[in-house]
Amino acid sequence: MSPTMGKKARWLGTGTSAMLAAAMIVSGCSSSKEEGSSSPSASSGASESASPSASPSASAPASQPADTGGDTKDFVKLSWYMPKPIDNMKDQAAVEAEANKVIKEKLNAELHLNLIDNAGWEDKMKLISAAGEPYDIVFSTFSSNRISDNVQKGAFLPLDELLQKYGQNILAKVDQRAWKAVTYKGKIMAIPAQTPYAPAGAHVFKKDMVEKYKFDYKSVKSIKDLEPFLAEIKKNEPNMIPLLATANGTAAGVSLYDYTTITPGISYSEKDGKIVKILGVPENKENYKTINDFYKKGYIAKDAAIKTDYLAEAKSGKYAVMRDSGGYTEDGSKSTATYGFPTVETLAGYPTISTNSMTSAATAISATSKNPERAMMLLNEIWGDKYLLNTLAYGVEGKNYTVKSGTVKDDNPTIEATTGADQTWAIWHNWLGPLWDQWDSNWNSTAALQEMKKNNDNGKASGILGFIFNPEPVKTEIAQVSAIQKESNPILTTGSMPDFESYYTDLQKRLDAAGMDKIMAEAQKQFDAWKAENS
Repeated sequence: MSPTMGKKARWLGTGTSAMLAAAMIVSGCSSSKEEGSSSPSASSGASESASPSASPSASAPASQPADTGGDTKDFVKLSWYMPKPIDNMKDQAAVEAEANKVIKEKLNAELHLNLIDNAGWEDKMKLISAAGEPYDIVFSTFSSNRISDNVQKGAFLPLDELLQKYGQNILAKVDQRAWKAVTYKGKIMAIPAQTPYAPAGAHVFKKDMVEKYKFDYKSVKSIKDLEPFLAEIKKNEPNMIPLLATANGTAAGVSLYDYTTITPGISYSEKDGKIVKILGVPENKENYKTINDFYKKGYIAKDAAIKTDYLAEAKSGKYAVMRDSGGYTEDGSKSTATYGFPTVETLAGYPTISTNSMTSAATAISATSKNPERAMMLLNEIWGDKYLLNTLAYGVEGKNYTVKSGTVKDDNPTIEATTGADQTWAIWHNWLGPLWDQWDSNWNSTAALQEMKKNNDNGKASGILGFIFNPEPVKTEIAQVSAIQKESNPILTTGSMPDFESYYTDLQKRLDAAGMDKIMAEAQKQFDAWKAENS
């Protein structure tokens, strides 16, 4: 998922807390980890081969592969499929050549990345799978090249034995709770990456407006608390719109952080332990009612429902209150950098850590792989060798990044990667696996990474972590419901309806008539079965 795509995913305001796809989002918080019954035990033999000896310049001769615990006598070629992180990627041959110096030395193998355009990614992987084409490693998530679909088709290998034999670096670093999210009928089917599992939501204020009207933005606990400030802006700033809302994004406080999405329209109440229709939750209705009230009072643009580029609107500088720019920072620095003018932020809340959030980036080994052992060895090396990881992610020194301090040989550099429109190479670290092993950079600082990890460590896990809804039995109803939601979401998120009560009630009836009750019943049935298996 590209950064832009990730941000758009976060801004799809449905009034729920789930479906927060893992882009590179900064957040923070902390607690103890659950030990899942299906979690593989990490061996004390797990190693961090990120020392200088892991770099090409200090490694063993290519003719003598390092001891990885497996047979590496025969040279093999490995293939890895993933969508392109950015469209204008260049220098792939140079990056692979640099990475393969390490891979050849350590594993007597060679890697080739098959990078597919985002637009054709899903169809391409379906064709490859249907044809039984041999390949080794593949990117997979809860929503893209879906893990559950591939498991049902038998397209992925179970990884339990491979992890125990060759995956000790992986076992040592993956959040133990995350194994639940990739376990199907007792078998681990993918390796969950390190990503922000519970990125915070926040209200973002234009700093000059807050200071001009002496508004205590830190006192905002709900969207209703915004009203005094919005009224002040409406009254005194004729060239400014008080609150930013678009067809695909609205105020951060509308989200219900205690509800985890199962399928659009159906959520799990973390407080009550029940599956509910999200439009039936009184708090959800009240939040949308408030947005409608703001719309009628002129706090939201009249044409908000036809605006679709939230980021462009935010960058225009004509809104006094927005939502976070992809990650909450207490001093507003991230939004300031993204939106291009000084901001301050107030935390709106943290979602629970869900199956979806823990499988927003994962890696699987294909059932058609001719070398699954070597594929696992490669993944384990990436989770243990920071030079290899960062070479695959940042590219080649001097070509794709420059070292500002420290050295790559000592594995403690601060680097400046090429970003923005001139970006030439970038595979997201969390698509490869170990995000926390990323070098300090202008892309993400070590301090930001530590904050993300702390937030993960202390985040609250959903009560249905590990439950994966199978939409197949109700796919017709889901298609019908989705069509109505596509039409109604822009109205809800912007409050653009003349009669809220009438619209909301009618929408509930339309969704029920389209099959929401049947979807709800299927979700309850699958949830009950899952609960019985896991209690």
